[in-house]
Amino acid sequence: MTAIQPCVLLLLVGPDWQIETVSANVAMLGDHKPSAVVGQPLADLIGSKAIHNLRNRLAWLSNDESEVQDYGVRWADVVFDVRAAHQEDCYLVEAELAVEPRLPDGIGMVRSMTDRLQGDHPEALANLATRQLAALTGFDQIILCRVDGTPIATNKAPASFPPCKAVDIERLVADRDAETVPLGGNEDSNLLSRAAFAAPEPEACEKLSRLDIAATMSLPLRIDGELVGSLHAYHSTPRRVGAERRSVAHLFAERLVARMARQGWEY
Repeated sequence: MTAIQPCVLLLLVGPDWQIETVSANVAMLGDHKPSAVVGQPLADLIGSKAIHNLRNRLAWLSNDESEVQDYGVRWADVVFDVRAAHQEDCYLVEAELAVEPRLPDGIGMVRSMTDRLQGDHPEALANLATRQLAALTGFDQIILCRVDGTPIATNKAPASFPPCKAVDIERLVADRDAETVPLGGNEDSNLLSRAAFAAPEPEACEKLSRLDIAATMSLPLRIDGELVGSLHAYHSTPRRVGAERRSVAHLFAERLVARMARQGWEY
């Protein structure tokens, strides 16, 4: 990966907490140039209080497959939603420009949405859930798919389904036509492949354009750690919902597939 979407500041931090990779939009934090930031301590860029809070959050990472998020984080004068993952002693940090304030009760939203699911037929539950997810996220179309990409349910019946390739990490395109932001520093780390906001390839943008899709959101769905499907969202104009709202949608969708499995759905 060599570029990121402009709504995100990407940082790759080494075991010594020095910056190994940074996106060229680092100037959003002040008068910084990527070439001057690479090799410098992360604390010099985001401040001692921010680095303390980030370290505490990163301590929650249990293994190389896990990730953590934090919402409404202020670095300099900018408010971000932060997502982080690690591999061995290196950390990938995506600081996404916040688009909405903190939700008053995210967990309560998940419980309320789950309580509204009525019935015991897995596919009927899935159809009800996709309509709730469309209302929650504001995306035109929501599709729940099996791990092989076969559609299970959607909030509206399309003439044909957009592509629903299974994903094993969160993948997001906020604006198909947005100018991409190059990376500076180490571009060879395998950890960069886990960036949720990696810039889409030109071929992918052309395919989305033909389908009249400007924004996408794809979330992996697991039961007891096993990948069983994906949630895909599509919108005809650029769209990005807040990271906390996405987390609510993700948690609700994973509770949905677990309930479907208990009621006989074979994944």
